[in-house]
Amino acid sequence: MDNFDFLSLQAEVTANNKIKAKAGGILGDVMQPFVDQFFNVLNGIKVIAKTKDGKLVYNLYNPPQPSPAGMRAMMRKVKEMVYKHVFPATANLSVTWKCQCKCVHCSAESFVNKPAELLGVDEIKTVVDGAIDLGANLIIYTGGEPLLRPEIYELIEYVPKDKAMAMIFTNGFELAKDGVAEKLAKAGLSTLNISIDHLDAKKHDEWRGIKGLYEKAFEGARRARAAGILTGVSTYATRESLNDGSVEKLINKAIDEGFHEVTIFDCIPSGKFLKRTEMMLTEEDKKKVIALARKYIANSPIGIAAQSLINSPIGAGCFGSYSEFYMTARGDINPCDFNPITFGNVRELPVQLIWEKMLAHPDFAKRHMTCRMQTPSYREKYIDVIPDDAKWPVTVEQVEQWRAEREAKCNCGSCAK
Repeated sequence: MDNFDFLSLQAEVTANNKIKAKAGGILGDVMQPFVDQFFNVLNGIKVIAKTKDGKLVYNLYNPPQPSPAGMRAMMRKVKEMVYKHVFPATANLSVTWKCQCKCVHCSAESFVNKPAELLGVDEIKTVVDGAIDLGANLIIYTGGEPLLRPEIYELIEYVPKDKAMAMIFTNGFELAKDGVAEKLAKAGLSTLNISIDHLDAKKHDEWRGIKGLYEKAFEGARRARAAGILTGVSTYATRESLNDGSVEKLINKAIDEGFHEVTIFDCIPSGKFLKRTEMMLTEEDKKKVIALARKYIANSPIGIAAQSLINSPIGAGCFGSYSEFYMTARGDINPCDFNPITFGNVRELPVQLIWEKMLAHPDFAKRHMTCRMQTPSYREKYIDVIPDDAKWPVTVEQVEQWRAEREAKCNCGSCAK
């Protein structure tokens, strides 16, 4: 039997932290322009860290380059070109409802169900397998507080590191305990994000309901970095924190502490605040966030991932049902963790089929150029119709039924639009 090398890739990091790549094999000449395009984009992005073996890290949400897991990001894009179909880059998986915090703004609390309904470890591993099969190169474990799930180390270790990287979002409480960061590093955790709600320690602790959590979060991050884990701050922008300079001051504190990246989410009406649309940032507010992000991307060693920029028409648009999905701790698959609508449960259908069901829906079948949960037309159609006493998540079929019932009662002519 003859063996043919259809496609191979050789890549190296140059002295000035750029990547040179050469496609080989039968398809090498055909693929070289795409390879050049892919790495030209990367070579234009700031490097925020390097791994022990010299690989380049551009942000905490993608594997370092060049690496086997990193190459899968390119192959996923090739797969999308061939199949004319999108596949998820990120699987955001809740593994527990438990949390030490009682956050006033929690977006996860509304998903809480009876503990007996939590997915088992093997069930979660099956979802990880399905996500990898679809093309994901980032598995995020979240909660609640993922470090309260005893098997979290086993779940991190289960992620095949030659195909994807593992990340967690944590409040930092457990991370500050002896030995936790070292166990996470041994399991193969690549990166983590610690939630910091405000620069002011008192406000952060009050909003999270735990005195001293602010200091524990920063202590946990120090321990993680000492263990070799890349760390980020996860925060959000409000009008107040933008205008009083708190967001920028938090970025500077993160730089002083040695964090690698700051993620700035928009203030999104979700969870307890689902119908509180007055809290959303205005377009002027978002311009301030974008200007702040660009300032520190250009003039600091730290990375900035700002939702106002990334999930906008000048960025990549909404990630939900385009490059990511979210799973509740009981197995419901939603477009993202801010969106209360589910398209199915992994106990009833494989995640691959639920992904296809989501993409078959006319309002989720194509890229949405703004965050859906901040888009008035989307909220009118899918959020406003949800009863206040509804148990989350709600199925897309339930939402469509509620909307039909509202339209049947209304004669204004606009509800059916």
